[in-house]
Amino acid sequence: MQPIIKKENILFDVKAKNKEEMINQMVGLFSKGGYLSDKDQFRKDVLAREEIFPTYIGFGIGVPHGKSKGVKNAGLCVAKLKNAIQWTDDEEADFIIMIAVGDEEKGEFHLQLLSKVTRLMMHEDFRNTLKNGTKESVYEALNKILEVA
Repeated sequence: MQPIIKKENILFDVKAKNKEEMINQMVGLFSKGGYLSDKDQFRKDVLAREEIFPTYIGFGIGVPHGKSKGVKNAGLCVAKLKNAIQWTDDEEADFIIMIAVGDEEKGEFHLQLLSKVTRLMMHEDFRNTLKNGTKESVYEALNKILEVA
């Protein structure tokens, strides 16, 4: 089993025109990293989830996620955008954390992971580390919380 997050899963100065393009880029990153068994299925599941209820959590942060048959290894990737993009009708996001979890994951792992990430985003110090830090400091901050996930 591979780690939930790798340094290669953290992108800075990402350019995207809109939410769907951003999601497509991150799905590609998961696919390249070996997290997915079916890239198209996972993309479809994440976009369907966004249609039900957008994953904007405030503070310029979007957390798209999916529990999908297209995922073979749970993972998390991060993108700090060069310019904010429209995430909902009313909100823009410039920092995205995408979570991928397979349908076969036991119990409520995906909800625990999502809850842990979103709860930490409510802390200004943590947000500042993510939004203003280096790739290394972002990796370390996320890896620390994921060790106990």
